[in-house]
Amino acid sequence: MHWIDWAVLSLFLLYTIWDGTRRGKDAENIEGFLLAGRSMPWWAAGLSIMATQASAITFIGTTGIAYVEDMRFVQVYLAIPFAMILICLFLVPFFSKMKAFTAYEVLEERFGLKTRLTTSGLFLISRGLALGAVIAAPSYVLALLLNLPLTATILIIGLIATIYTMYGGVAGVITTDIKQMAVMMFGLVFCFFIVMANLPEDVGFGDALYLAGSLDKLTALDLNFDLSEKYNVWSGVFAALFLMLSYFGTDQTQVQRYLTTSDTKEAKKSLLLSAYAKVPMQFFILLLGVMLYVFFIFNDAPISFRATDPVAQTEEQMDREQIIEQQYLEARENRQRLAVEAAKNRDMISQQAFLEADADLNTARQKELALQAEIRQADVNDTNYIFPYFILKYIPIGLVGLIVAGIFAAAMSSIDSELNALTTVSIVDWYKRLRPDDPGELHFLKSSRSVTVLWGVIATGSALVLGETRSIIELINQIGSYFYGSILGVFILLLWVKKANGNGALIGLLSGMASVFTFDRLFYNAATHDYSFFFPWSQTPEGYSKAIEFLWLNPLGAFVVVIVGIGVSLIWPRKH
Repeated sequence: MHWIDWAVLSLFLLYTIWDGTRRGKDAENIEGFLLAGRSMPWWAAGLSIMATQASAITFIGTTGIAYVEDMRFVQVYLAIPFAMILICLFLVPFFSKMKAFTAYEVLEERFGLKTRLTTSGLFLISRGLALGAVIAAPSYVLALLLNLPLTATILIIGLIATIYTMYGGVAGVITTDIKQMAVMMFGLVFCFFIVMANLPEDVGFGDALYLAGSLDKLTALDLNFDLSEKYNVWSGVFAALFLMLSYFGTDQTQVQRYLTTSDTKEAKKSLLLSAYAKVPMQFFILLLGVMLYVFFIFNDAPISFRATDPVAQTEEQMDREQIIEQQYLEARENRQRLAVEAAKNRDMISQQAFLEADADLNTARQKELALQAEIRQADVNDTNYIFPYFILKYIPIGLVGLIVAGIFAAAMSSIDSELNALTTVSIVDWYKRLRPDDPGELHFLKSSRSVTVLWGVIATGSALVLGETRSIIELINQIGSYFYGSILGVFILLLWVKKANGNGALIGLLSGMASVFTFDRLFYNAATHDYSFFFPWSQTPEGYSKAIEFLWLNPLGAFVVVIVGIGVSLIWPRKH
């Protein structure tokens, strides 16, 4: 990057530290530190909810998915409006009435301490695992953008987020989230206009949409019902409903945002902000990824967006490299010419020729990625490097620094919220609840800051040892899907099954987790129509693919928890 971009980025990071830490002086007790004295306005809490979910995932992973695949990922978010309405109707009034600090302390009165600790413990495990990925994944890309060692970018993200979260508490987190959300959205909108401005003069927005549609890149809805398909309307509306209900209704990372508001009405409005805004925002970001694909039809792009330095190459591999590179260059030139003709003529013959040229180019790309994977003896995927390459290559000096700052902002807006939530659960559900004496508010306030540092160190350390993933956003949803459905099942028992007791809730929760991990290992062979379980310690035979994709694990876990919870409660009654 240019020194001007470095200056812009440095100023933004310094401002973030100052802005996040200055609210810390207002925290005189743990309610002030962890819940901002329940005084945050609804719009601030709502923007923090959106910023927490967005992360660098939105910047890098979503655009990459749309570029490589299509826009069907938007279906995951179709359930958000329905989830928010249900949460506003049932969970928000319940939390407000209980004056809860965490989502899990409300479980103790009905189901006992063991259920509360088990559920909150699962949250600590799931969020602890996800937090390392949230730091690590964008750090790999930022290391490329900044030409810095990976360790340096991980430490920058992890330490800055830990510092202002430790001093500023949740008020500092929400304050910085608002600014970070603004920077992130500015960067995305500006990039969209740069993409449009750099298309050829005779290729307008309508032509770009025509070309994208010809390639099926604009496909947003898939009506086919298939449990083995990641994204379709059924998984988006039904399976993802359980994911979103659990994420926004029982995950402390999100629940804590609206617990900071003054009353039930304010909390509901903060959630409804996401209900109205999230799907259009996600659609726009996916459209940006699609438009990037059209942009690179007419502008130079490397055969692989990820710069690779092979550790070894044989003469045979070098020959293959040259052949693939030549095939790619010829296909790129041919595709560009045919794209202009297809946009101009809009007939079946021109369209088919363009599609064949595009297929030839992507065949060359896949050959190159496979060759690099062979050389490196590791998976080589450039999905998360597409958008950063565009930023470095095509964004003007000065604005590069601001957009990179947006990626940092997106990463830190999730990390700070998760650190704060992990601290809250650790202190309220575990340390304060299990401590036999009461040393006073000042002690718990100091302990909260210390635990924030501890979680920051754990998350940063785990990020240093974590590998890359094909798509950042899918990894986070996959981790969550192992836990969310089962945790939601416990809250379903709490709210709607009067006969459920602590024994049923606890055994149901453990049974739900066991069912999720078991059925996640169910594989299907399309050729032989066989179903088989293959666990991590055994190698999955060729020809088998997962029979149930991760979104469906959420309703599965919730269903098992409720059924087992009801059965055990009837067989093994228990009074509290």
